[in-house]
Amino acid sequence: MEVQIGKMILHGFLSAVFYIVVPLILFEVLGALGIMSFTQAFKTSILIFGIVGVVISMLRHLFPKDSPANRLVAFGATVFSGIYLFYMFGGFTPGVSYGTYAISFGPIAALLGLQLIAWTLLASSAIRALQYLVEAIELRKQKEYSVSVKRKFKLSKVFKVFGTITSLVILGYFGSLVYSGLNLGFHIDDSFVPGHDDGGSPLDPSDDTLNITMSFDVSNQGIYAIYDVSIDVRFIVETSTNTSALPLGTIVGISLSNYYGTFHSFTAYPDNDVTVIIDPSWVEAFLTTTCTLEFKISFSTLYAGILVDLNVSLPNIPWTAIL
Repeated sequence: MEVQIGKMILHGFLSAVFYIVVPLILFEVLGALGIMSFTQAFKTSILIFGIVGVVISMLRHLFPKDSPANRLVAFGATVFSGIYLFYMFGGFTPGVSYGTYAISFGPIAALLGLQLIAWTLLASSAIRALQYLVEAIELRKQKEYSVSVKRKFKLSKVFKVFGTITSLVILGYFGSLVYSGLNLGFHIDDSFVPGHDDGGSPLDPSDDTLNITMSFDVSNQGIYAIYDVSIDVRFIVETSTNTSALPLGTIVGISLSNYYGTFHSFTAYPDNDVTVIIDPSWVEAFLTTTCTLEFKISFSTLYAGILVDLNVSLPNIPWTAIL
């Protein structure tokens, strides 16, 4: 049996780029930009996975393509690539929330639940692995296996077709996800409307109630609807002209569990309201103190099969005392 040294070296090099070089460079770039951080243990495990992947890839091309040994190694390589991708999503990592990635960019921090993508990639690898396993058995026994649905189809070809279709679906999904993401718009109006009730005693603010209504616009021109939208808002004191009455870091207002249902695709939704209730224990100080606020906005939804928890920080929002 002829050993294919050239192919082994070429595919070993390509596998090293795919399994080791690209992921480690990506980790460093994302870390340098402050978008995501990765532990040294995770990087080391990816390096170990990568070395194993390179060895398997080289072994795969040690044998001629039409040999049972080549198909068996191809089966193992495909199973390994599925496990590798699944591991990248935390599927086999103790203490890690499976399929959840945390990213941050400036005032925006997000948790993305990518479980659907992880399982889809694993299923695609499983289908392609079955193709190679059937081919190995056929070559070993010098016999073709087939399935009949009105006509006969070679079993290995069936798995190959399904594997190709799955790969095309995954590529189409990623492409549509990028397109849809670029066509999403979310705008918070700079002004907000206070609702002040003096409790029937204009000169005594101690019995007053206060709420503040914010308005935001959503434009979803992508192909996926935004489901189960929930928004929570907190007002936190950043600066204060009277820190004794209104200390820095105080959460003066909160609005929880504002549910908006679904924002459908190719639709604009202007003038949506969120009403923040000012804590009664801070109403008097808030009415009489000029300050700046930080808006902490939490946004959760299901988008294109991805669970999204988005946190946005809007600093330096001015508030002028009413009384």
